[in-house]
Amino acid sequence: MREILVALAGAPNVGKSTLFNTLVGEKRHVGNWPGKTVEKYEGELMHHGKTIKVVDLPGTYSLGAISEEEIIAREFIIREKPDVVVVVLNAIEMEQSLYLAIQVMELYDKVVLAVNKMDAARKRGIHINFSRLAKILDAPVVGISAINREGIHQLIETILDVAEGRRSAKRLKVDYNGLLYYVRELESSLRECKVLDSYPREWAAVRLLEGDPYLEKLLEKSGCDNISSKIKEARRNVEEKLGSPPELLAISARHELINHIVSSVVKRTEIAKPEFTEHLDSILLHPQLGPLFSTLLMISIIFLVFSLNTGFPLNIIFNEMGLSELASLIEEYSLASLLSEAFGTLGEIVRALLVSAGVSEFLVSLIVDGIIVGVGSVLSFFPLIFMVFIAFSFLEDSGLLARFAVVGHNLANKMGMTGKALLPLMLGVGCNVPAIIGTRILESDEEKLLANLLAPLIPCQARLVVILVFTSAFFSSPLLQTIIVISLYAYAVFLFIVLSWLFRKMLLKKYQPPEIIIELPPYHKPSLRVMWWYAWDHSVHFLKKAGTIILILSIILWYITTHGPGGGIATIEESYAAILGKVLAPVTALIGLPDWRIALAFETGFVAKEGLVETIVLTTGIGDPVRAARSLGLTIPQIMSFLVAMDTYTPCIPTLAAFYEEVRKKKYLVILIVYELLLALFSGMIIYHLLEIFF
Repeated sequence: MREILVALAGAPNVGKSTLFNTLVGEKRHVGNWPGKTVEKYEGELMHHGKTIKVVDLPGTYSLGAISEEEIIAREFIIREKPDVVVVVLNAIEMEQSLYLAIQVMELYDKVVLAVNKMDAARKRGIHINFSRLAKILDAPVVGISAINREGIHQLIETILDVAEGRRSAKRLKVDYNGLLYYVRELESSLRECKVLDSYPREWAAVRLLEGDPYLEKLLEKSGCDNISSKIKEARRNVEEKLGSPPELLAISARHELINHIVSSVVKRTEIAKPEFTEHLDSILLHPQLGPLFSTLLMISIIFLVFSLNTGFPLNIIFNEMGLSELASLIEEYSLASLLSEAFGTLGEIVRALLVSAGVSEFLVSLIVDGIIVGVGSVLSFFPLIFMVFIAFSFLEDSGLLARFAVVGHNLANKMGMTGKALLPLMLGVGCNVPAIIGTRILESDEEKLLANLLAPLIPCQARLVVILVFTSAFFSSPLLQTIIVISLYAYAVFLFIVLSWLFRKMLLKKYQPPEIIIELPPYHKPSLRVMWWYAWDHSVHFLKKAGTIILILSIILWYITTHGPGGGIATIEESYAAILGKVLAPVTALIGLPDWRIALAFETGFVAKEGLVETIVLTTGIGDPVRAARSLGLTIPQIMSFLVAMDTYTPCIPTLAAFYEEVRKKKYLVILIVYELLLALFSGMIIYHLLEIFF
């Protein structure tokens, strides 16, 4: 297996050497560049079984070939053609460090930008829109803190993605305005002389116009005297007709681009005065008041986010207060309901248009019931994900998130995590998808994996809906219903604690619960612009990555529930899904549930837990979910077995898609699916046979 060659470039004092040492550790050696007195630093690291060789180029402010260091850096990139050039930028002084980055990107295509010192930038209220920066420069951008190892894993993953062609990066085209006419003339002349063929022709033409002594010397040695005279003539023409020397015009064009970049991607926010910080910290970091305040604020955020998105749990509160009409109104006008209604209307319009156009019934159903419904299910997560990231951005930008991590650390540490993991995990009460996506704020890969494996155990809103339907169907006492709901949540917490311990003993043997080392940033006034950047970038990223998986699996589910061996079906009993349900019935019989309709409900619940109730309604032919569940005629052992298994088994497809996007390893996805299926099976068997003794 070939090694991947990476060149580190950067101006002095941007933290390039710190990043080099962080990447390679002790696997480094020092020599000299051939024929030079400048020291050469090289090192290696292994990642996913691949060897990455890192060469630390001399620190330079530009690639102008004025100094020996500039020539070495430039010629290494041209001659060695590294798989990736990582240009290190200083987050605190983006203007200064971007000049070298632009020159490197004009010269070479496979470039990754590592914006260093992000920890120091946050303290100063500096925020950078990495997505916007990547779009302007057409290259991957990663925010890091080399000294704290923040973002290093993501940087290495990005390096591999570019090196192996999974992510594209292109050479940068700078708009040199009037200078371009003379650049094109020189490009034509350079075709006649092959000595500069290893350089990008446009780049070489610009550099020769600016006056590059190294390239000029190469031309002289090759005997291309006619080109040298054309360069001098072009320089005279530029100065006469454009009013400035070409080098000043080129530098000015680059600085115009830099100014545009900085104004577009950098935002500075106001920092609180030390007296205010000290006063607020006396409350937020207080041993008793701190955890109480943090918990109340987290619950308030979760309450607001999920109430706006689905109406839950505000609808339940209003129902319990006897305000059922208001509860229905909140559900009807929640974002999820409005989106569902919009896609339902769109589906009917498209169906009518396709039918009138004479399109086949199969194709109409595929487009409307498969694709449009699938897209709707993907987009239904967008408001929720977006609002969750708005909340994360608010907490991080304000400085509150760091305080929450500190006060919650003791509790989280008992489960093998830092206090930072508490907020993402608490989001799981509403939905496991944002809980898993939220774990990307965790710094350790091991902690992130542990949190991702455990997050799906937290009963989400969809599972609560199923619990409420079945408890309402079979238990008339509100007290008994409450006890069952609380018991199921308590069982989930118990499993969370036990499996956290087991995973650390069996899967993450070398992992130790991390101690929290966090420097508390000053409080900032949150910026709406920064919050929008953060939420939009992360939400769109989820749609692009996880959305494709959700859409494909939604179409597969549509097919198996609407088709059977004979083609189209009259009832769901004839479908492939029902056939599979009957095949799986002996498995569900192990937990006391031999009814194929329940096995089928578990199938559709794999796509979305609400699908369990919808399937029971569909297969029983009874429109009311409570009466439909009651018609199954389950005994108390069967009801409890069903609820425990439903609450424990493999989460929905969107959760699995989010999980895979975060961990990026099929092995862990298989582990998640298998362990939860087995857990559900054994939990259901135990509760069923145990209760059969008493009932």
